[in-house]
Amino acid sequence: MPDTHTPFALTDAILFTGETFIEQQALLVKAGRIVDLVPITAIPEGYQRQSYPHAILAPGFIDTQVNGGDNVLLNETPSIESVLKIVQAHRKTGTTRILPTCVTDDSVAIQRAVEAVRAARPKDPSILGVHQEGPHLNQEYQGAHHAQWLRDLSTEDLAGYKAKNGEIYILTLAPERTKPGQIRQLVQQGITVCIGHTDATQEQVKAALAEGARGFTHLYTRMPPIRTRAPGVAVYAMNDADSYCGIIGDGTHVDPELVKLALRAKKKDRLYFVSDASPAAGAEKAQPFKMSGVMAYPQDKICVNESGTIVGAKLTLGECVVEAIKRMKLPPETVLRMASTIPAAFLGLDKKFGYLLPNFEADIVALDHNFKATAVWRSGEKVF
Repeated sequence: MPDTHTPFALTDAILFTGETFIEQQALLVKAGRIVDLVPITAIPEGYQRQSYPHAILAPGFIDTQVNGGDNVLLNETPSIESVLKIVQAHRKTGTTRILPTCVTDDSVAIQRAVEAVRAARPKDPSILGVHQEGPHLNQEYQGAHHAQWLRDLSTEDLAGYKAKNGEIYILTLAPERTKPGQIRQLVQQGITVCIGHTDATQEQVKAALAEGARGFTHLYTRMPPIRTRAPGVAVYAMNDADSYCGIIGDGTHVDPELVKLALRAKKKDRLYFVSDASPAAGAEKAQPFKMSGVMAYPQDKICVNESGTIVGAKLTLGECVVEAIKRMKLPPETVLRMASTIPAAFLGLDKKFGYLLPNFEADIVALDHNFKATAVWRSGEKVF
């Protein structure tokens, strides 16, 4: 195994910088950061050469919505070990930064999940923070979220939601479950608010965005259908210029034609992919699991419960990249940006992650020509 403290140069690959593809350049990495991109003939003394012929080197993927992996669900087993196992399951397909996600539950269970993620962060810098999806969601669009625990955002809830120790803390909620001023207070407390599982009116969406809501969780999914005289949240999201939209990239949650529509409708660089991964993601042999008290069963690319409701994806974000390029026929540069550069911007980390350019963290994924990950580096350390 190469010495991770020794500067190294990745050579003989096509580089995707986060902006464009370039060839016949070496990527210089030192002390966990990218130093430069130079011709192979200009590699400085002291850099260990590592050749990756026929590979594509791209910025590591950033997944902001991950419920589980390797047959582990965060809500069911909220522990450091479980969080680390989830992270490892996604890393091997190219995800270098991640937000483990807890779903609607009772307050104690949610807090245990959040604290498990916080306790795991010092042990694995891949973990940027936590995503809490619910319980302040619309019951008509709850999906797999347990109706028993759905509720309005209370004063007590509001007081408890605070980002700590530099973490990113995303809270997905339905604006109709809040009172005026509550989203603004959440934002002041360091929470990144996203709109999801909702049938909010245009006025409610506008008010939430005005108070600081930053984006929308899994566009189209658990939102009302587009209607002629009441267009619905998905339309309001696509028409808003500044907000970001996550969208599940497995090709099954959202039909490819709707993904293409969103790409045309949404302002450039505001639409990014998430996995919305279930415990089945990244597992060598996916097992049935319990979600919100109901058994769920892995299928080809999704998992469904006993009533046939989709309860999460089976694909990791890295596998969604392959799906989007090979089946949806989206341009590779568009897909790679949607998996790294744009989520980094959404999280406010676009000066640190999402590019293979000087001074950025050396989060790198090597892809074969089917865009499947073959090697992964996080901060210059080879982790797969």
